[in-house]
Amino acid sequence: MLVAVLLTLIGTGVGGAVAAVSSLVQALTLVFAVWTARYPPWLIRAAVPVGLAAVALTAAGYATGGDVLAATGEALTVVLVVATIGLILGRVGRQPRITLATIGGALSAYLLVPIAYAHAYALIGVVGGPFFASTATARSVDYLYFSLITVTTTGYGDFVARSDLGRMTAASEAVIGQLYLVTVVATVVANVGRARRHDLRPGPDDR
Repeated sequence: MLVAVLLTLIGTGVGGAVAAVSSLVQALTLVFAVWTARYPPWLIRAAVPVGLAAVALTAAGYATGGDVLAATGEALTVVLVVATIGLILGRVGRQPRITLATIGGALSAYLLVPIAYAHAYALIGVVGGPFFASTATARSVDYLYFSLITVTTTGYGDFVARSDLGRMTAASEAVIGQLYLVTVVATVVANVGRARRHDLRPGPDDR
């Protein structure tokens, strides 16, 4: 799963047709998460058409310059990524023992956060005009780069959000990224090899 997430990360940064294909990879990653974690089958049936629609709309929007198509494709991609994050974290939370696979799942979810925000920034740029104050023609790699330096709170300062909505969205990513690292990732890494503690509350027969 981590490999699929890395491929999606690369595709998002490259942009164009590759970014559209990365939406399909993301849909397949969602399907894989559903299948391996034994989630209800209807989630798989929902992920496939949403992924295909995101690919088609994103590619058509950027190829023809259609803002509505591009915005719809970006929105569907955000939904896919956020759903995948939720399913991965659900799977991580149900594993009986903390293993390297658990760490891989936690890191996969973390890497999906900047991908989701990169598409959200692109969506804001399509709907509300130029996203960045420094340029009116942002590329996919610009959105992903800005998202990565935001989630890691690096803040080089070469790109800044122009609108209040963009600024607050970026601020939420920075907060989520830091909270995730000091809670989820730190807890998982600190408990590698340990089995989860069962509920130790006394049952009816113990009273």
